[in-house]
Parts: sequence; C-alpha cells; structure tokens
Amino acid sequence: MAKFQKILVPLDGSANSVKGLDKAISIANASDAEITGYYVFHLPLAAGIKYTKKMKDEAQKRAVKAIGPAMQKCERAGAKFKYATGGGNTAAQIVNTAKKGNFDMVVIGARGIGNAKETFLGSVSNSVMHKSKVPVLVVK
Repeated sequence: MAKFQKILVPLDGSANSVKGLDKAISIANASDAEITGYYVFHLPLAAGIKYTKKMKDEAQKRAVKAIGPAMQKCERAGAKFKYATGGGNTAAQIVNTAKKGNFDMVVIGARGIGNAKETFLGSVSNSVMHKSKVPVLVVK
C-alpha cells in the first residue's frame, strides 16, 4: 500500500461524505496520515447578490454540522484530523485545495447534497475526479 501523509476529505454532512471519511480513516490509520476535512461554503452565484449575515450564519451552521461529527469520528478512531473551509464552486475549490495543499489524495463520497444528479456519480465527485491532478478515490 502506498504511504500517504495528507488526505483531503470533502465534507457536506451527507451520508456519502461520511462513507468517504470512513474510508479515509482506514487509509490514514494504515499510513499514519493526517485527514483534512474540507467544507465549501456555497456563495451567491449571481453578481449583485449580497452575502447577508443571515446567509453567513446559516452557512456556518451547516459547516459545523458537517465538520463536528467528522472530527469526533476521527478522534474515536485515533486518526489525526484538522479542518479547512473555502467558498465558491465546490468542485473547483476541492481541486484547488488538493493541489495547493500538496495532498497525496482526495477521498470523496459519490453523491452529496448537490442539486444536480448524474447517472452514477454526483456532479461534484465527477468533476473532482476528472479535473484533479491529485489522485481521487470516489467512495460509493
């Protein structure tokens, strides 16, 4: 098995992102790697829409709901965990973070909470898989 040091795990609170985290924990524990749970805030797409305090507060609550349980799960499993957040296009943020953060791999759930549904993979995991220069493990 390859030796991994840094694993990026996108988290959105969905059951499939938890499946991705579970797989990342098993890989991390076998490699003594560190997991970074990554939550992407969805920012308004249209120009001119103001990101209000209420929108920010709601986004923060969703991030805590996704990251908190992941942190607890990693602690119980003895896996090293830290978290990071970003904002914007989810797939693009994941790809950029994986590259800039020098991650060894991305472990992502096949379908999250995204609006678009694709035949076998979620639109985010599909996009990350095709655009990332970092190896991607998609967990179904």
